[in-house]
Amino acid sequence: MANLTSTQLLAAITKASGSVMGSSEFRDYEHSTLKKLLSAESEVFTNLNQLKQSDEQPTKVDLLTRIYTASGTAKAAAHAAAAFPDSFTKDITYLKKTQTFKVSYKQAANNRFGYDGILQSEIKNKLQSMYLDLSTYAIGWLDTNRSQVGADSIISFDTEVATTPADFLYPNAIGDEDYFFEYLKAVMRKNRFAGMLDVVSDQRNAARYRKLAANGISNADNTAYQLPGIDLVEEAQMSLSAKGTAYAWQKGLVGMTTWNEKVNREGSGAIGNTEGLFTTFTDPILGHSHDLHVKRGIADTSASAGNVQDIVDEYELTTIFTVQGAWESTALATPIFKFSQL
Repeated sequence: MANLTSTQLLAAITKASGSVMGSSEFRDYEHSTLKKLLSAESEVFTNLNQLKQSDEQPTKVDLLTRIYTASGTAKAAAHAAAAFPDSFTKDITYLKKTQTFKVSYKQAANNRFGYDGILQSEIKNKLQSMYLDLSTYAIGWLDTNRSQVGADSIISFDTEVATTPADFLYPNAIGDEDYFFEYLKAVMRKNRFAGMLDVVSDQRNAARYRKLAANGISNADNTAYQLPGIDLVEEAQMSLSAKGTAYAWQKGLVGMTTWNEKVNREGSGAIGNTEGLFTTFTDPILGHSHDLHVKRGIADTSASAGNVQDIVDEYELTTIFTVQGAWESTALATPIFKFSQL
């Protein structure tokens, strides 16, 4: 079997990217939280990736502080402000998720799948593994970064560490299940978050949402009125709570972005060179670009249906990413609120 050139290899990778999710064996979650966060990238991260030039470069955002000042009651000739404006800085940390795999030329020559088929299978496996890891991180990030500061509304904000369910959330009272989303919207307005709301819900709460949506104006008890203004996704990977849990924030205030190193963005090297091939790979499901590095070597693969002198292509797929929400100067305050049904 002839060695694939860099051009042929890139063509094989492109072919593989168009065939992901083709069978029951490779079925996967919808990764609803991940997709929702990535969909807000352009709103949350304006110009951020353009500012970042290297992996080691610290990324910071400067913001002006909002300060309440009581209004006066009369004009004055010698008016003077009490203080100058203030500002604060937030650090943005980028993380990495990597997946590695390899394809043997002589294994492929002895296999009905061939090099392309094996490559496609490995890309499917590694992407789905990465999706699981990214989704786990994103769901955990929402819980870790939910606000620990909240105004009491129709539902009081729970800050008691010893309570069940966990603290720093809005627990909807027993008997108010059918008003869960109406009360959620009221809470968000009380905290001065208006407009369309993004909601990530566990399966139990998502089922309630669909039930309430089905009870429209033709029903004796119309509950669908409370759902406009809510963009809800069901996250099957969230832990299933006893009565239902959800995270909510104003659309456009929480998101996820990815970044690629310059050498990958521009493309460098070749598959047979010492440094290998640096390029990017467009994700066929989520749409962002992964950094991709491929190097070729010689290995003894005779123990794995190969040959004592085999050519092996080693792949490394990397997602460099950050999940962030709009920043506030108030300690422990974020735009993300957790809701739970008692």
